[in-house]
Amino acid sequence: MSVSTLTGIIDLATHPPIGLLNPFLDYFGPYSGNHTLTQYSETPGPVFTIRNVDYSYGVLVQLNGSIPPEWGYQVGWVSDDGQYDESAYSPPLGQLVVQHQFPGGIYVTTQREWIVTFPFVLMWQVALPARIGLRTAPGVSLDLMYLH
Repeated sequence: MSVSTLTGIIDLATHPPIGLLNPFLDYFGPYSGNHTLTQYSETPGPVFTIRNVDYSYGVLVQLNGSIPPEWGYQVGWVSDDGQYDESAYSPPLGQLVVQHQFPGGIYVTTQREWIVTFPFVLMWQVALPARIGLRTAPGVSLDLMYLH
């Protein structure tokens, strides 16, 4: 086996195509405010199926509820069937931060994205994150669906 073949297999295992993944709702949500997330649950209580965020390859973010009326709105592309709307909100409705941890315990931010449209998908640029930071704007509630 060549090095490039081995590299391709490793890349597929750590960064599979989005078409091979399924979203799993985090039943610990919805979230509003400031949160540091290391785990999520694939099932509703009373018996939770808990996974670490490093079990996933990314996250899909969806609005839960309504957007406060004072938010600005910039019209974007809308699909012919009306199911997909790429319009954007201003100011951003939230921020998603991906952090990895060094063996010595120090965390480093590897991705930082503003949430301005829904649904919003973020695939991990670096596999196996240690934790996710999520901050929502006042009055905004978000659902997270981890991809695996």
